[in-house]
Amino acid sequence: MLASLPHWNLNDVSILFGLPHGGPHAPVNLLAPRDQGGLGELLPSDAYALLPTLYQPGLGNVSLYEKSLRVTAVRFDPCPPSDDDGCSAELRLVWQPVEYAATRRAWVTRDAAVHCIHTIRPEARAQLKNDLWRLKMELKRRGVDTSLQPLGVHPAIRNGETADAFTNEMRSLVLRYAGDDNLTRITFAALRVPTRWWRFGAAEKNPQGDWQRVDIPRLDAPSVDIFNVAAVDGVGLGPDRGLDAIFNVLPDEYPDEDNIFTLINKGYRFNDERDLSVFRQKLDAVARFRNPHRTNADNLDCASCHYADAALFYAENRFPVLSESSPVDAFENPAPELFNLHNGTIVAGSARVVRAFGYHDAQPAVSQRTINESALVAHRMNHQEPGQGLRIAQGLEIQHP
Repeated sequence: MLASLPHWNLNDVSILFGLPHGGPHAPVNLLAPRDQGGLGELLPSDAYALLPTLYQPGLGNVSLYEKSLRVTAVRFDPCPPSDDDGCSAELRLVWQPVEYAATRRAWVTRDAAVHCIHTIRPEARAQLKNDLWRLKMELKRRGVDTSLQPLGVHPAIRNGETADAFTNEMRSLVLRYAGDDNLTRITFAALRVPTRWWRFGAAEKNPQGDWQRVDIPRLDAPSVDIFNVAAVDGVGLGPDRGLDAIFNVLPDEYPDEDNIFTLINKGYRFNDERDLSVFRQKLDAVARFRNPHRTNADNLDCASCHYADAALFYAENRFPVLSESSPVDAFENPAPELFNLHNGTIVAGSARVVRAFGYHDAQPAVSQRTINESALVAHRMNHQEPGQGLRIAQGLEIQHP
């Protein structure tokens, strides 16, 4: 029955914007750090100052903040999974440096990101859901439908007739519900050496309102690095698609079943046919890293989460038979008739891309973890409020729980 009614879908709860089009002076209709609504600036400078240099080859963090850092994606979760009993609704903003590459005559993103988590107050939660739903229904009336669409650049942005209006509506929505007042957590992915070295970490606002760096779950360290020196080992991935990676603070005191070094690191592998049985075992860990039912931001380190897709890609290219494996902790589509979990972005076919939701250069980059989380969020919203789409479509007011 639900499949025949309007329902929440992946692109309704996770929105990927488009990059600018045109020459170096083309308008960049994406939110900037100093943009503000009733809750203050989106990314205040005192919080941003805690971050390391995000893009080492660039001109520094101040230049990024003033000139190129933009919101490339937005996610909504009314009740994110955690180790706590309760939950608070979140609006998450993904920031990336968006710049015009003169040599290529194209707009691109740099390989770095900031992820801001804004906690939505209980009294605003229902209204935010109403606003998102009404925007969805207006798009549907204009011929834009998100049903069974894989997660990527939002269908309204791919439609030339609705792209500008939708982007402007989302800008207004974000400024209405996000700002300094409800910004509670920041995570970052910094590029230290191009294509070789990424650093991840986080900062939180304490009860006194001050920002401080925090340790990454399981690691008792304020940051974790991924190094990939790309040894190909004869696999048909091309010279720039190999895998020889290591996380700097693992596996010290890390659960052995979740340590994937024997898959991703040349020094830990056999680098021959004996790897097959090891890889098959470690795909259980990779599946857990991509499954929001099994892991969350309170119990999974950044590196394992961001590198799960690369590990799977490499394993299945070394041993194609592994594509037929069914890890015990694999995520199951909660509503196959509603959700398309296919990943058609660059992340699914690369051993180098560590983006979770945004862009790699000028190509959309979405991790399978993000797709699965989006399906889980949409499923819960559909399940908690069955038939809501029909009521709103008929013009009836409702209040979300």
